[in-house]
Amino acid sequence: MRIFLSLLFLPLCADAEEAAPRVEVRAASAMQQRRDDSTGRVIVTRDELVDYGDATVADALRRQPGVTVSGGQVRLRGMGGGRTLLLLNGEPAAPGFSPDSLAPELVERIEIQHGASADRSSQGIAGSINIILRKSSGRARTQVALAGARGAAGWAPEASLDLARPGEDVSGNLAVQVARSLRAGSSAVDERTLSGERRTAESDRARNLRLGLAPRLNWKLGGGAALSWQGLLEAGRSHNQGWAQETVLAGEPGDYPRNAYAADAHTAALRSDLSGSSQLGGAARLEWKAGMAHYRRGGDYLFTGSAMTGQPLWLRRVLSHADDSSASTMGKLRFGSGAGHGLAAGWDGALARRGESRRQDDASAAGEPLGMLDQRYVARVRRLALFVQDEWSPSPALDTYIGLRWEGLRTLTDGVALAPAGSRSSVWSPVAHLLWRVPATRDQLRMALSRSYKAPETRDLVPRRFTVNNGNSAANPDVQGNPQLRPELAWGADGAYETYLGQDSMASVSFYLRRIDGVIQPVLFQDAGKWVSAPGNGGNATARGMQLDWRQTVSARVTARVALSRNWSHVQAIAGPGNRLGAQAPLVANAGLDYRFSAGAAAGLNWNLEQGGVVRTSAAQWRQSATVRKLDVHGSWPLSNGVVLRAAASNVLRPETFDVVAFGDGRHDTRRETLSSGVRTLRLAVEFAL
Repeated sequence: MRIFLSLLFLPLCADAEEAAPRVEVRAASAMQQRRDDSTGRVIVTRDELVDYGDATVADALRRQPGVTVSGGQVRLRGMGGGRTLLLLNGEPAAPGFSPDSLAPELVERIEIQHGASADRSSQGIAGSINIILRKSSGRARTQVALAGARGAAGWAPEASLDLARPGEDVSGNLAVQVARSLRAGSSAVDERTLSGERRTAESDRARNLRLGLAPRLNWKLGGGAALSWQGLLEAGRSHNQGWAQETVLAGEPGDYPRNAYAADAHTAALRSDLSGSSQLGGAARLEWKAGMAHYRRGGDYLFTGSAMTGQPLWLRRVLSHADDSSASTMGKLRFGSGAGHGLAAGWDGALARRGESRRQDDASAAGEPLGMLDQRYVARVRRLALFVQDEWSPSPALDTYIGLRWEGLRTLTDGVALAPAGSRSSVWSPVAHLLWRVPATRDQLRMALSRSYKAPETRDLVPRRFTVNNGNSAANPDVQGNPQLRPELAWGADGAYETYLGQDSMASVSFYLRRIDGVIQPVLFQDAGKWVSAPGNGGNATARGMQLDWRQTVSARVTARVALSRNWSHVQAIAGPGNRLGAQAPLVANAGLDYRFSAGAAAGLNWNLEQGGVVRTSAAQWRQSATVRKLDVHGSWPLSNGVVLRAAASNVLRPETFDVVAFGDGRHDTRRETLSSGVRTLRLAVEFAL
């Protein structure tokens, strides 16, 4: 750590010069886009994504205002459960896609939008995150980066290539990233039931090899027409293994006081999109896109349960396979009726299919068969949307946006020993935005009203059961999907007051309110003596909150930023206290400081806080999570012409976290607490501009 900090602040000894103006121009451009956009999009630039050397896009987004990341799932306004819409190049991401598997090196920028718009899917109750893959620029570039990341399991190598070739009629670019990651962790699990108390020490190790490839080709055709092809390939292999040893504090031991597991998995995700635009005559223009995506995952899992003496008692092997395939099309016809006035209408449709199979074989240590479970399911989702929108600026001080979207959804699930189950739903989604620039000032006011919804994810429709190998209880249940799930529907209001203090400085205060019908909550029940948790629709809920965002260029060298988000929610069907939407963070805070030294060298830090608390999911069940504080630092400096050295450390404080799940009905009282240690990661990288 001392070596890293010495490297980080080495540029303090350099001569004083002005920061590179090219970086400043990019920051101003992102700020200007935010200021002018009628729907209030926040632009996260490529520099912000790569500065801290994050392994995934999910890790990089954690430092953005109001964004939380839990288990690789990215959330806006603390609302989990799929209420944040993920877009890839402006289109709803295919099933199986996760920002937790995408490298920042493959991304051009990210757009965060808290309100809805008619031309994008209205499936974002909390808002949307649009990930734009790497694009070619107006100049040729060839950049190579070699890096090493050190965590608790040792050093792991990374390499990336960023290639762009501009052209008058044809241009293209290619982004490639290859990484090997290692992980090691430990945790302690305390479980108390009416029959006893046990403490289990757990440890696990993992290694993962990942390949990411994002090619793009652009063609300029005659008559102002254009055509683009964008591809994305992600492939990975992983091996995980873990061990657990139980200590009995009171009562009897568990079924398998000593146990171990080993798991191998391979994943592959492929996406191909073709888009184009053409002038139809006059002020009309057609924009369209068609794409296909496929995601595949296969797993081989072996669990060994042993007695306190270490003698093997039971073996469980699970072979699983999942396929997600989808095809989509979308288009927009724009009519420009004059300066400051534009009308557009279009469509957005998709077909998605998820197939799952899982074969579970149980046996004694001697190999005697003890049971077999063969599960096969298929879930299909069809979506079609039509929309119209009108953007009008009646005066320089006022921008308006009015849109209407109809979106229909049909789901169908069937499988072995399962009668076909399906549902149909549709929703009209009116959207209205107003942007008013206060005369004679740099201040502006935003207001928005919208209707949105959250469709069940295909994996939540499949009733495949994920079984607990040891210690099934109300606090540690099996998990399965529910083919009867219906979409959540929500009405929302958003508002913000913004003041722009300079070229790269601003401050804003915003608020939101959501009224959600048919909120999806976990439902706990018993089946053949086993506790099971499955999602279900459970009445209405409200969510509200406010956010402060301040960014200030203190001097030519120093930039500071502070963001604070406060969230509240209330599920009506559950008695309080703690009856808020599951996993919603009540408070999220970010504070950062960036300093630019001579010759383009820079260093910075970011402090992040995510408040935990108690969440009650039923009258008898509640969950509590810890407040997590994280500190990240980074530094970069040029070594020679075209060569840059970067260093970063994430989770410097290594905070311990805990998670408590409890159930109490007087007959099955149980409490399970997991305490995990934090892991610090150091990363060194050298970049070559060729």
